[in-house]
Amino acid sequence: MVRIGFIGAGGIARHHAAQLLARADVTVTAVVDPVPENAARLAELTGARVVASTAEAVPHLDAAYVTTPPRARIEIVRTLAEHGRAIFCEKPLAATVTEARELAAIVEEHRVPFMMGFMRRWHPPYRYLKALVDDPGRLGTPLQLFRQRLGHLPPGLGNWRADPAQRCGMTIESVSHDIDLLRWLGGEIVDARGEVLCSDPDLPGFDDTLAATLRFASGATGLLQVCWASRVQRNQCGVIGTRSAAVLSGAGMWSSEALDVDGAVRELPGEDAADMGYRGETEAFLSMLAGSDATVPGVHDGVRTVEISQAILDSSAVAIG
Repeated sequence: MVRIGFIGAGGIARHHAAQLLARADVTVTAVVDPVPENAARLAELTGARVVASTAEAVPHLDAAYVTTPPRARIEIVRTLAEHGRAIFCEKPLAATVTEARELAAIVEEHRVPFMMGFMRRWHPPYRYLKALVDDPGRLGTPLQLFRQRLGHLPPGLGNWRADPAQRCGMTIESVSHDIDLLRWLGGEIVDARGEVLCSDPDLPGFDDTLAATLRFASGATGLLQVCWASRVQRNQCGVIGTRSAAVLSGAGMWSSEALDVDGAVRELPGEDAADMGYRGETEAFLSMLAGSDATVPGVHDGVRTVEISQAILDSSAVAIG
């Protein structure tokens, strides 16, 4: 039985806990959160004990989900790594490149199992697209990859994303999903530049609109458009190759309902379209703990997404932070 603790007990922790509770080989043993109500809610859901700190949680767990806001993680990861505990870390790895690299150094020093929470890699429609990309006879050599995600998602009062002490903006936080997805599909991104905007007058300095161009190590180009201020919702991800092209699309900010390969559109099964990827991500983490050598996004994938996000921010005419 694998003993798992949660460091951070907000909404995303409850998503992960729901997946773990469906497993017979896992028990959630400890919860840490500075907000007593959050800790109590997750403890009631899981049957775990509430403890005051990561250090106090360590004796009760084999692995931990680090689901705090990204600015709070360095000492948490250090404590877990020093005690040899495996770590699942929500995205983004950190709020700054400096912090991301420091976290990577801690993980490397102590050689602990570590997985980033990029669950979109396990969204079934993206796995269909990945299979097409990996089959050289289908799409050929990728020339361009693109990602569009539009919706209206204001951070809202009471959300850590709007807290001046915690927030890091959309490009660092949410766009980490999109950057990781494109890296997973197309290989390493070696250049990134773009423009960001801040549309909410109540959140000065909070970027919520992005348009960027990318260059992959393969020579392929990339386009990335993400907006949290759009009243129209849209989701697209595509690869244009030398032989063929494939585009996933959906009417929601996160949904992928249809796959178009050279004009032949296939509606995807409803259960696949609705599967956000958390189940597959959970299975991958537990398999890693059991010694599987399957590839999972690791700490350096987390570092690269922060580096690429920061490169886009640095190139923008609108300064953030």
